[in-house]
Amino acid sequence: MELRELISFYHVARVRSVSKAARTLELGQPTVTTHLRKLEDEFGITLFDRIKRPIQLTSEGVTLLELVTPVVTSVDALKTQMDYSERRGSFVVGAYPDLVTHHLPSGIQKFRHDYPDVRIQLLARSYNPLIQLVRSGEIDLAFCSSPPADDATLEFKELFKYNTVLMTPPGHDLLYREPVGLEDIATFPLILPAPDSQLRQRVEQAFKSRGLTPDVVLALDDTESMKRYVEIGMGISVGSDFTLHAEDHHRFGVVRLDHLFPSSVIGVCTLKGKFAGQVVRSFIGMMSDQIRGFHAELWSWDEENPKTAGLAEVGSKND
Repeated sequence: MELRELISFYHVARVRSVSKAARTLELGQPTVTTHLRKLEDEFGITLFDRIKRPIQLTSEGVTLLELVTPVVTSVDALKTQMDYSERRGSFVVGAYPDLVTHHLPSGIQKFRHDYPDVRIQLLARSYNPLIQLVRSGEIDLAFCSSPPADDATLEFKELFKYNTVLMTPPGHDLLYREPVGLEDIATFPLILPAPDSQLRQRVEQAFKSRGLTPDVVLALDDTESMKRYVEIGMGISVGSDFTLHAEDHHRFGVVRLDHLFPSSVIGVCTLKGKFAGQVVRSFIGMMSDQIRGFHAELWSWDEENPKTAGLAEVGSKND
């Protein structure tokens, strides 16, 4: 005897119809009929008088219904409560500041519409703090670059690839130099992310491998501040293409550095073995689609003007 068989019997007994019960349970009529026959075979009784219309319970059927009713109603109440609980609660998410500002808002707005009783704490952090927070279990997930390959405690699902770019004030000499080398970059004042940034570490390692010492005049925690200081001419900066947006179009020039730095990835980082409820899994799925879509829009815009990564409209140097 299985619970689903008792549930089928309960609903047939209540509505006196196999077909109506099947529609309520979203099952095929033959499936419900099979459930009834299994109960009858197991108990060696007849539950319904099928000659009369609508079908009627036999005395044995009436007895079983009295016994089954509290079981089925308790199961229904449990399902209702569990479904309600799954659509409530809270969780903590970490992400790069630029993802928090540009990539996540519309997705979080949609998620809040579907899950109005869920509360989200959103932390904007750089790479190393995010990895540490996931590893310690202080946050449920992070949208960031891939964790160290030798860290077996973390799981990672890739969402999109991104590339490294050089940002310069409009009309800067490096916009007309092909290709731009590390030696070229090292001759200008450089604005970089904070030391705990993964990109900062990659850039410094690249300079070190060439025996170069760049003139880092300013280190900043967020990309938007870096853009602003580039825009006013304080220096040039190395950044990630996923941080570039439509409003940057006329602010500064951009040179792709694919030949100097391999592409990296953004994805979802979680602690291996940590339970994720339905609401968290739904959030990850919804936000993953949103982030992929946002990045795809950036790339389609970028391809329209590959010379300057779709941003600053820079003509020839002699214009």
